[in-house]
Amino acid sequence: MELFLRIIKTAWSGFRRNGWLSFVATFTMMQALLLITLLFSLNVAVNRTIQTVNDRIDVAIFFKEFVPETDILVFKDEIDSVPGVKAINFISQEQALKNYQAQNLIDEQLQDIIGTDNNYLPASLEVKIIHPDRIEEVVTQIISYDTNQLIATTTFKDNQTMINQLRKINRTVGLINVLLGFIFIIIALLIIFNTIRIAIFTRREEIEIMKLVGATDWYIRWPFIIEGMIYGIVGAIWAFATTLVGYLAITSGVLNKYLSLGVSDLPTTDSRILLLVELLIMQLVLGIIVGGASSLFSTKKHLRV
Repeated sequence: MELFLRIIKTAWSGFRRNGWLSFVATFTMMQALLLITLLFSLNVAVNRTIQTVNDRIDVAIFFKEFVPETDILVFKDEIDSVPGVKAINFISQEQALKNYQAQNLIDEQLQDIIGTDNNYLPASLEVKIIHPDRIEEVVTQIISYDTNQLIATTTFKDNQTMINQLRKINRTVGLINVLLGFIFIIIALLIIFNTIRIAIFTRREEIEIMKLVGATDWYIRWPFIIEGMIYGIVGAIWAFATTLVGYLAITSGVLNKYLSLGVSDLPTTDSRILLLVELLIMQLVLGIIVGGASSLFSTKKHLRV
């Protein structure tokens, strides 16, 4: 234990002794971790948006004119057991008209196009799918049940186009996250690598004396490795503090005021706290790994013990 505390003390002394170099290395680490955090948060937001859109996506099945409601309800019961179907909602022609009038309440021209003719809009079934990846499969099975040729059209193609666009956005964001995160991690590695190298050079006489009195190789190396970890820990704390300030600014009402988000669209308090804890842990772990790894590489290359 005493040996461990001595190594920690030596590492902390080296961190303080380097002064400006320590600040630059820590600041670079903070920037790298902050960018990774922002990219991670963006990825979480995109995934949550995609999930929200997925939950709201349904397939509307429109029926031909003058198809009796009884036939539609029978067909509804038949397709209710199709695998992948989450729920089915019947929209009568009267209800379709009311929905149209409510959606276009302030546009008199659109109101006048239909008027009060209940037969203008077709009856339909709104089918909610368990997972958007199964839309094509589910729609194909539903159409196969239509032996009496009741269906006029569906909204499958429009929904499929939207889903494909969301998948493309998700893949693009994920790729950008990986590339930028990798670039900044490499920059942080190089900065800390060079900082430890300079520290080794400035303490070369002290290292020579330690070797002469019998210090082991790892006893000499560990203070530099832990010093690199300190860069990572301090950088992670700075990054988390910056993240927290930005988070509090956003959740204080900025999004709700300027982006017109409702309360139901924002994550719950528990989920927000959990997200912050996950971010802190991620930043600390990344900082320690990057700082320790770069210091280890530097000591192996430049510390001849």
